[in-house]
Amino acid sequence: MELVPVKWQLAQQMVLEKKVDAIDQIFKTPEREEFLSFSKPVFEMRSCVFFRKDLPVKTFSDLSSYVVGALRGEGMVDVLLRKNPDVRFEFFDNYSSMMEALKKREISVFLGDDVVARYYLSKEGLLSDFLTLHLETNYLHVAVLKGNESILETVNSGLSLVSEDERNEIIRRYIPLIVVTPPWLMKVVFYGSVLFSTALGISLAFVYLLRRKVEEKTLQLKLKNEELKAQNEEIEALYQEVSANQEEIERLYSEIRELNDRFRHSIKELSKLVFIEDTSKFASELAEIIRDLIGAKSVKVVLDDQVIGEASGETFEISHSKESHGYVVIEGDLDEDEREVLQAFLNIVSAIHTYIEMVRKEKKLHRDIVRTWVRALEYYDYYTKGHSEEVAYYAVEIGKMFNVDGEKLEKLYWAGLLHDIGKIYVPQVILNKTDKLNESEFDVVKIHPVKGYELVREIDGFEDVALWIRHHHERWDGKGYPDGLKGEEIEFEARILCVADSYQAMRSDRPYKKGKTVEESIQELLRNAGRQFDPVIVKKFVEFLRKGGDLGTGHQG
Repeated sequence: MELVPVKWQLAQQMVLEKKVDAIDQIFKTPEREEFLSFSKPVFEMRSCVFFRKDLPVKTFSDLSSYVVGALRGEGMVDVLLRKNPDVRFEFFDNYSSMMEALKKREISVFLGDDVVARYYLSKEGLLSDFLTLHLETNYLHVAVLKGNESILETVNSGLSLVSEDERNEIIRRYIPLIVVTPPWLMKVVFYGSVLFSTALGISLAFVYLLRRKVEEKTLQLKLKNEELKAQNEEIEALYQEVSANQEEIERLYSEIRELNDRFRHSIKELSKLVFIEDTSKFASELAEIIRDLIGAKSVKVVLDDQVIGEASGETFEISHSKESHGYVVIEGDLDEDEREVLQAFLNIVSAIHTYIEMVRKEKKLHRDIVRTWVRALEYYDYYTKGHSEEVAYYAVEIGKMFNVDGEKLEKLYWAGLLHDIGKIYVPQVILNKTDKLNESEFDVVKIHPVKGYELVREIDGFEDVALWIRHHHERWDGKGYPDGLKGEEIEFEARILCVADSYQAMRSDRPYKKGKTVEESIQELLRNAGRQFDPVIVKKFVEFLRKGGDLGTGHQG
């Protein structure tokens, strides 16, 4: 027998290519049983999720907020996804590189085999910083390709010759148990004992002093009690005076309560202004609210370039941070309380108006940034020119077919524009190659969804858009990239992008192929429905295309 040590992610490939006869130390999973046969169990191994003890993680559902490190080809990834489909992974070639990421705090959670992971954590001095969630107890086996079961007979007969005691001794030498004793533990115990003894002595002295203080305070309280009796007579006199003023206070309170009720009602109405972007409508609603607030006969509102109503009387400015937005004219006499309430109310109005202006500017800034990114990508990759706009168009049209509207439909448009932004990380020599890409070049191109995700998630409010971009090359049958998601594990919006992106690519000319006709592209979509594409989306999109929805593209890219 010859043992061939290789990185784990290469082991299964070497068996499939028949470069080796068997894989040692492998978990049995339903997916692997489709093409591998397994020996009897060699020994037990617990698989766990390790996380820093300062994280608020109690169950597997708490992992959705974190990126989980895992080895490439790790069989327990599927098990963890069944417990929490929202878990996101970062894959590593070996434990050493994963430990480096932990030390740099690039990740705080990882998936690993209990004994092996503890060995590496102890080696890096990190063991005491981590807690675990037990994922599954499994057994390590020897595995061969189906049809080579004769090798397993030899393995099983050999394993049966090893007694349980011999096996445990081998395991102890093969994967040693790492026991970590913190170096500071003995110091803590020693200093704790010293502190306890010191605290006990101090406590006894404190009790003695406290008794003396209590006796002194008791005497002082007796003297204070006599003073309080004298003061009580003065309080009785004050009470009579307060009672005499009570009626006046109740009258004032009734007036204030009425004004307060009107103010609270106006504030509730004022909250609706936050959603009004049209300045004319904003000013009209404001005039109505002010009229109800103070019972004014006539109200004139001047806001930016809009004038609502007519009135002559006292003027109140609408301003924020010394910037004037307009003013309000109130016809009729106002008392001091009404003036203060109105001014406070207009301060809130000014803040709301400023906020609406900021939101309007921020939306425009977002649109300008996104279009700048797209133009930068088109300059970088000639064959992408015009592609993003057409994908965005098709994505929005598909979204409308499924009643997607409002903010989500707008985000779907931005996702279409930005879906290929990650290609700026791909060398131009590959992007602009006139021949068909080879396998290694295509592997480089396949990084662009992840890089696009990393760029777009930095935009506040675009976290979901970033995920759609990351998964727009996933396939319905699970054979896509980068995460190998399957069916409805893929976000619905990402499935829409996949269909729109693929259709546009089919219709476009490349240096090495002519673009397909509309009907040829439709047939291609139908052939791959249920394999590459969501069949329900394909059905709706084909109906749309056959009604003349194609852009009639002449796009080269």
